[in-house]
Amino acid sequence: MKNGLLRRFRHVFEPDPPENNHIHLNYSSEQLRKKVEFRQLAILKHRTTAVVAIRMLLILIFSGVCWKYVGGWVMGLWLGFALMHTLASMKSADDFFNEIEPEKKFRYWRNRSLQMIIVSGLSVGFAGFYFMIPDNVIVEMVLLALVVGVTFGSIPLYAIWPPALWAYVPCTLLPTFVKLFIIYETPWFVAVFWSAVLLLIIFYFGARLNSIYTQGIYRAFEREYLMEQLIYQRQRADYVREAAEMEINSRTKFFAGANHDLRQPLQAMGIFISVLESQADDQTRPIVEGLSKACHSVSTLVDEILMISKLDSKTIKINPIRFSLQELFAELEAEFEPQCRNKGLALEVQSVPADIVTDEQLLERVIRNLLGNAVRYTSSGMLLLRSKISRKNTLIITVSDTGCGISPEEREKLFQAYYRGAGGFKAKEGFGLGLSVVKKICELLSIDIKVISKVGKGSIFRLELPLRAQTSKESSPAKPQTLNLRPLDGTRILVIEDDRLIRESLKTLLEGWGCVVRTAEFYDAELAAKLVHESPIDLIFSDFNLGPEHMTGLQSIFRIRSALGRRIPAIVSTAAPRDAVISQYEEETEGLNFSDSAVDLMEMPLLLQKPISPHEINRAIHRLLDKK
Repeated sequence: MKNGLLRRFRHVFEPDPPENNHIHLNYSSEQLRKKVEFRQLAILKHRTTAVVAIRMLLILIFSGVCWKYVGGWVMGLWLGFALMHTLASMKSADDFFNEIEPEKKFRYWRNRSLQMIIVSGLSVGFAGFYFMIPDNVIVEMVLLALVVGVTFGSIPLYAIWPPALWAYVPCTLLPTFVKLFIIYETPWFVAVFWSAVLLLIIFYFGARLNSIYTQGIYRAFEREYLMEQLIYQRQRADYVREAAEMEINSRTKFFAGANHDLRQPLQAMGIFISVLESQADDQTRPIVEGLSKACHSVSTLVDEILMISKLDSKTIKINPIRFSLQELFAELEAEFEPQCRNKGLALEVQSVPADIVTDEQLLERVIRNLLGNAVRYTSSGMLLLRSKISRKNTLIITVSDTGCGISPEEREKLFQAYYRGAGGFKAKEGFGLGLSVVKKICELLSIDIKVISKVGKGSIFRLELPLRAQTSKESSPAKPQTLNLRPLDGTRILVIEDDRLIRESLKTLLEGWGCVVRTAEFYDAELAAKLVHESPIDLIFSDFNLGPEHMTGLQSIFRIRSALGRRIPAIVSTAAPRDAVISQYEEETEGLNFSDSAVDLMEMPLLLQKPISPHEINRAIHRLLDKK
């Protein structure tokens, strides 16, 4: 019990321990204690100059008032000593902060500071003892004011560092109290009692003040620690971001090269296979069909991998245009109706009569991927492609099927790359990339996609697209074009292609459809002269990249239009990123104004991304000619 009371008594005059909720600063208790004590000493040194200067001013005021009463050589020596000690204290503070690593010499600076504090307190205590004159009220009052003022005025400074407070206060007050008790013949027990009471009061408030200072130091340590962690995490995040950007740039450059190197031969293969199909007999037709399926499978895989890489690297540029939703649905119906018919499925398409504004090619890809999955995983029943506009002016597109359905467990992983559920393995088709592409494009176009499915009953994929601009129009539903290759008898087409194999295969393919084909490796003045003086052309089919020494397909088309003075329908096939082609078009047409011209020669050609199937080429040509 006695030890408990003693601990409580000591606690009153000791600083509070750190709060339990302090952030761990990666220091041991001993290391933290030393850092706190050094910070206390540093704060004390920082404030020493102002405090000793004020103390010296009070000493000068006391000397000036009381010189005629107690002046003499003793006071002169005392004043000189006080001045020298003041200058020495200031010099010590400067030396401390000029030290390169003062924390390593903490013991030296602690002892030196304590010595100077004790000497400072004894100099004030000496004045209170020596210059106290009995029966001289003026000297007593001024001297008491000096001693008490200096003592209490120094408490805020020395309370920062407890050893300084414990050393300074007794040195200033006790000599003065002893002299007063001697003069007034105070009983020793009364003197001890009142001295102890005053010292306890001073030490109590000093300890409470020190507690506040100490908590502030801990908080400062926490802020410094958090700032260091913030800087570290920021540097780490910058490093990770830079590494990711380098990785993305490296991957983007790789896929940019792979984009052309992979699509170009696939384009040639597709055209050659199409030519073989038209010439195959009963013996070779199964081989050609197998080759066609394999080529289509590889093309699909390459296309989806390249698309995912561009979506992940955020290099795709959205190109919003106004287009007819009915026409888009009609083209999709024409594309998927034969596939459904071959599997014994019914395909129903319902579209609202509306024009919408978004990226047509990206939206078309989303719907095509959903329809392709629906055909692949549905063995019987029907498919439904439907659109409607809700009361909130939101376009809702749904793709429904009566296929195998998706379990709740599979639904959580449905949009992950390369994930194929149970239905995917049964179908033995696809690579698990189509829905991943769908999800990423929907995020890019701000389309909300939802899935409703029941195992054994079918699935519904619902797209919700906010309409930025929409024009309703009363019209009959667009009639789907048949997917069968339509003849192009007599259509005059100029093919510009630097790759000889692709150029010749395109010529053979188009001539098989009844076209009159003129070919060129690149555009030059000779070609322009021939086009002006010889038979005109109905359509231009050009590759985008025609070699480093020649104009691009876009530039060639614009110059041919200018030479002929009319807007000729044009198709640009490209293995380059679609965004790069669009960016070049925007740069070349920037600032051009055709509002006063009857013909817009700079109209953007239709872009087709390689590899292009013969059906896509046939449909694109008919689409442009019908529009014309």
